[in-house]
Amino acid sequence: MFADLSRATSFLRPVGPPDRTAGAPPLPPPRTLALESGETTVRFVPGKVPVLLLHGWALTADVNFCHVINEIAARHGVLAADVRGHGRGIALRNKRFALADCADDAAAILDSLGIDRVVVCGYSLGGPIGLEFARRYPSRVAGLVFEATALAFDSPTDKIARPIYRLLRPLAKRHRRVGRTLPLRYFNHARRKNPNTAALWPWLRGELVQCDPVTILDVILAEYDFDFRPHVEEINSIPAAVVITARDRAVPSPDQRELATRLNAKAIEIDRDHDVFLTDPAVFRAATLTAIDHVLSVSTR
Repeated sequence: MFADLSRATSFLRPVGPPDRTAGAPPLPPPRTLALESGETTVRFVPGKVPVLLLHGWALTADVNFCHVINEIAARHGVLAADVRGHGRGIALRNKRFALADCADDAAAILDSLGIDRVVVCGYSLGGPIGLEFARRYPSRVAGLVFEATALAFDSPTDKIARPIYRLLRPLAKRHRRVGRTLPLRYFNHARRKNPNTAALWPWLRGELVQCDPVTILDVILAEYDFDFRPHVEEINSIPAAVVITARDRAVPSPDQRELATRLNAKAIEIDRDHDVFLTDPAVFRAATLTAIDHVLSVSTR
């Protein structure tokens, strides 16, 4: 999950309140849904087989996919929702974050909107959620697209980081304002790499502080406990594509390649890091669209 431990733990400095005066990029209109598990906000554009966008750790769907969502919507239809405990997603209240709950939430959202099948597109954290969704609801999956993710998160650095994050959880609970800086510190460097990201930073900053700091740590711990390798044969007949971020410092590229191999997926390699969706959105957009087009072309044969 993290190949760069110093970056992953650089959140012990507080930051001031976010500036929400800057406008967000153009996005499909939001829609609020009341589900049995709680209220959530989605962005939905109908299509024959819409693409379900599942975002990464400590993000919102808007941040993760802001540079590609409109084109996906125009081509295929799209459904984007913040996973529980993130952004405008279902509130956790006193419940611990669980990947399986997120998969069930996605199914409930499809039911609420009357959607039969989707292409699942999961980035980073969205990968485990998408894998769980496909295992639980295979008849609802027309194709799988995974980006910068893996079947398990057990690299040598992850094994070192796991006990550290367990120790940090009580600290995040007591000092929530400090804990909210973790995603800001992690993604702050992205604005130095791309002027468009720099221009969006006030909006991005407002999005990135929405995730509760305890949830941020619980998500990482849930990913460390996740291992889909015993189950991959249950879903490896579904058309799949994997976008591999070859310079990734969070999810090692060999683990991403293992995911592609075990899923019998088309592998699309890009020579970028884990934050490519902000640092090089054109490359991210092209790879994502290629992957979606591939699984749909196989699915309709």
